[in-house]
Amino acid sequence: MITKAYACINRNKIQRSVSSSGGIYPLLAIKVLEENGIVFAACYDDTLDVMHRKISQMDEISLSQGSKYVASKLNDTFNDIIKTIQENQKTLFVGTPCQCAGLIGFLKEKKIDRSKVFIVDFVCHGIPSRRVWNEYKISMKREGKELTSVNMRDKTSGWSRGNYSWNQKTVTGDEIITAQRQVPYMKGMLANLFLRPSCFECKFKGVDRQTDITLGDYWGIWDHIPDMDDDKGTSLVLIHTLQGKRMFDSIMPFIRFVDADIEKAIEGNSCITTSTRMNQKRKIFFRRLNKG
Repeated sequence: MITKAYACINRNKIQRSVSSSGGIYPLLAIKVLEENGIVFAACYDDTLDVMHRKISQMDEISLSQGSKYVASKLNDTFNDIIKTIQENQKTLFVGTPCQCAGLIGFLKEKKIDRSKVFIVDFVCHGIPSRRVWNEYKISMKREGKELTSVNMRDKTSGWSRGNYSWNQKTVTGDEIITAQRQVPYMKGMLANLFLRPSCFECKFKGVDRQTDITLGDYWGIWDHIPDMDDDKGTSLVLIHTLQGKRMFDSIMPFIRFVDADIEKAIEGNSCITTSTRMNQKRKIFFRRLNKG
């Protein structure tokens, strides 16, 4: 199947407001749970570490919404997926392109029917070092701002042209909202200072992928299809398989969507096809980090 592209917006304003872009993921998750299935996606734990967890209840979906610019721990997720498949439950896995490729390879090795699990990846800039995220949390605690929650893609200030914010709450009850490009962690991540080395030569870029659906921000939608931009988030959705098409068809009543031009979408979001470049100061950064 040739990949098909759409610009999409979730009609549910609440679901969309707490999503990173157009709010398509929660609709996919809800559909799976409605059919007594299981969702596996990245969530924060009590210490704000990021890890994949098993989601079986509707009220848990919100825990997995929103971008988390940290390498998630998979732990036993792949084995749990096989158990779910063997119990004949519909299964949805959402992860980075490399995590999804790992799952596909794992299912093949275990001779598990690939069609038994619905696999969604997303357009990935690159994954920051987990260690750096831990150091950021420690530095905030030293400043008397121990974190209890964080939203790395708060859209209170808008979404178009990357005008989203970083929203963090502390143990003292303070809520700190900062323009994302003024947050040291985001500045370093976007500057490619502490991404994993493999991200600079990512093997999983491109339009045609082995996943069923790819989700991402439709940056540039304000120029290409202005009627689909209200500054609250618009998703780029790439459909790769017939299984992905069936799932997309099932959520169509709940979204606004139009056909998208893949080439124009790539112009606004080059991470679809191109690896980010390593910052030449990366070694200096880690040298300083190692010195405290």
